[in-house]
Amino acid sequence: MRNGQVMFCLIFILLILCGLAANPCASENFLEKGIAEYKAENFEEALEILIKAREQEPRSPEAAYYLGLTYKQVGNYKETVMQFRDAIHLTPSVKDAYTELIEVLYAMDRLKEAMDWVERAEKEGIKPANISFLKGLILLKQGKTKGAIDAFNKAKEVDPGLAQPSDFQIAMAHAKEKRFAEAKESLKAVISMDPASEVASFAREYEKAFVKTLETYSAWRFTAGVAYQYSDNVVLKPSSAIPGVLITGENDSSVITTFKIDYSPLLSGPWFFSGQFNFYANTYFSIKTYNLISPTITLMPGYNFQNGAVTLPLSYNYTWLHEREYQSVATVKPTLNIAITPDHIGQLSMGYARRDMLQRPLTEDENRDGNIYLLAAGYVHPFLKGRGVFSLRYEFSRDVTQGKNWDNIGNRFIPSLLVPMIDKVNFTISGDILLQDYTHVHSAFHVKRRDRTYSGSTGVIWEILKGLNLNLSYSHTTTDSNIDIYAYKRNVYTAGIEYTF
Repeated sequence: MRNGQVMFCLIFILLILCGLAANPCASENFLEKGIAEYKAENFEEALEILIKAREQEPRSPEAAYYLGLTYKQVGNYKETVMQFRDAIHLTPSVKDAYTELIEVLYAMDRLKEAMDWVERAEKEGIKPANISFLKGLILLKQGKTKGAIDAFNKAKEVDPGLAQPSDFQIAMAHAKEKRFAEAKESLKAVISMDPASEVASFAREYEKAFVKTLETYSAWRFTAGVAYQYSDNVVLKPSSAIPGVLITGENDSSVITTFKIDYSPLLSGPWFFSGQFNFYANTYFSIKTYNLISPTITLMPGYNFQNGAVTLPLSYNYTWLHEREYQSVATVKPTLNIAITPDHIGQLSMGYARRDMLQRPLTEDENRDGNIYLLAAGYVHPFLKGRGVFSLRYEFSRDVTQGKNWDNIGNRFIPSLLVPMIDKVNFTISGDILLQDYTHVHSAFHVKRRDRTYSGSTGVIWEILKGLNLNLSYSHTTTDSNIDIYAYKRNVYTAGIEYTF
């Protein structure tokens, strides 16, 4: 019996050894091998081995942590987040996984989630200096510059070794708030700590940029222009002949003069402001009754926030026609701009305008005094590093006039494109489709008027010298209407120069 037991044990041991020989990897320590490959920067090999380590030891926080580090190196952030979470939740928790997880979430722009983990790490007392530094980065990306500066200051107080990168980020926060003088002082501190470091090298470049900005920035800018224009239909002669009405001499040349004043003070913080005075005059050679003078004043306060801005443009325009008061228009148009990505910007706006015609109408039904209500949505796509721009805008309008002949609903579509052709030469093309449906039966023509206006323009802008541009353009307009007197076609050719100083 004893000999039988001995024989059984020998057979059992032999079977185990045979099994190990048949599957030599079963006894290998995948975790140790994976860590060794990771530290040797053989990340693809480490990834394959550490996946097996997790399968072999699913409750190992260390296996989850190193697998997360490896996924991070190969750029698989989704898997990285999952592994670091496991490394924190398994027992014993890997404390270093907190900072790694926060860094990855920050890189993925999952800022709210990253801040949640910052708060957990703060409660656990994990690496206070590093966590505070990461908190500052998150807050800065969220546009909360004051909180970011406080976090960076705390980081360098807890760990003086973080003073240089913290001061660099503090400088970036000041720059974001347009406090360039404070940013410059922070950069000087960065340089003085370790002049030979890479961070100090970056700081020197930024400091030069800030100094140049402060030296060259001017709140005021002036633009003057003069242009020659030819129109083949100044008086908007109808496309179809009107019985009993003969219109001749509709084409003419003119001189356009413009003058613009822009004011944009350099404000600190998220608030900004700009103001503009724009003078426009069009003087015809022959058809003097269409001479136009039209100044406009625009004030635009605004507020920047993360990935966007809100503006409140206020404008007032006053127009003289043939040296007689013609109309005034006051407009307010709150606008929201949101950067979906840096190269894709959405716009939403609503507006109200009050129009007063300053000449007595022929009949009360022709009175165009009224209120205009606007809703608009737009899309802007800068490309070629901002040198080119594509935009598309839709606008709904409700024009409520005192005279029933001009009361209408409008739908407008405006695409435009600016493309750089060669150095200092840009090509532009734009369109404008306006669909107007009038709400009342016309008092003279006894039908509801319906207009369809199609416009297109193209041009070239050439910067001859710094601030001096040559502008060439051509535009065509066709208006179709169910009332012939309002249907017309027009071609306009313009050549001019403009100087900004």
